[in-house]
Amino acid sequence: MAEQAFFKHIPVMPKEAIELLSINKSGIYVDGTLGGGGHSEKILEKLGDKGKLIGIDQDFEAITAAKKRLFEFKNKIIFVQDNFKNLDLILDNLKILKVDGILLDLGVSSYQVDNPKRGFSFKKETDAVLDMRMDQKQKLTAFDVVNYYSQEDLKNIFFELGEERYAPQIARAIVIRRQEKPIKASNDLLDVIRGATPPKYRFSRHGHFAAKIFRALRMEVNHELDVLHQVLPQAVDKLKKGGRLIVISFHSLEDRIVKHFFRDKKNEGIIEVLTKKPLVPTYQEIRLNPRAESAKLRAAERI
Repeated sequence: MAEQAFFKHIPVMPKEAIELLSINKSGIYVDGTLGGGGHSEKILEKLGDKGKLIGIDQDFEAITAAKKRLFEFKNKIIFVQDNFKNLDLILDNLKILKVDGILLDLGVSSYQVDNPKRGFSFKKETDAVLDMRMDQKQKLTAFDVVNYYSQEDLKNIFFELGEERYAPQIARAIVIRRQEKPIKASNDLLDVIRGATPPKYRFSRHGHFAAKIFRALRMEVNHELDVLHQVLPQAVDKLKKGGRLIVISFHSLEDRIVKHFFRDKKNEGIIEVLTKKPLVPTYQEIRLNPRAESAKLRAAERI
């Protein structure tokens, strides 16, 4: 029971996502970010015996948990542990030429954030080593970024990926601290950020004072923007005529990439944009799932 509770994850805007996918019972669909399996479960419930879902996640723990959650649908789903940037290769290996729909939920899974051993969390003081890898086989970790990147590179990452106003001060403080000893754990980094930011900033009501730094590190470690740039053209190319692509983002930079990509492909006559403006969670959903607050959903159809 404890393990099931640990992997509990609430999917964001599931009703809107499933409606926009317009599921064909006999179709083939891709959940490129399987995570806790919440969106996949909704898709599988609508698929008939001939339908198929390809569930992709680079996190072994996510795949393991999703297999348990989705056991009753085992004949309709193929699990793939990989990064969705390899979508072409994944589908080619499965001998699937085209699909009816693709869903990409770009948010970090709740279980990753809530497990202090993964090093994603900034809300809990922990001595767990800074990690933040979604794929635990890769070499680069948050520890490496914090301890070996130059001050200039850290400042740029915090500015660009975290949109952190105190990026120069925090980058400088990190370099000074690591000269004394390595910054190994989440609580070590929190201590540095705390010392580099003014009290009025740390105690404001605009989120946790370390949130932007941790987000920037996570995005750097997992190359999230590069991966998004890589997957979008592949996703559109793999859609059948009338097939749909749904993307849920949680960051202005991600949303901007999706918005501009959709605009360009519309101008090329390849897709129709189904969401003139991004859909956002309702007040009721945010109350039940505060992590959904920054989500934006965009959808397009292959023509």
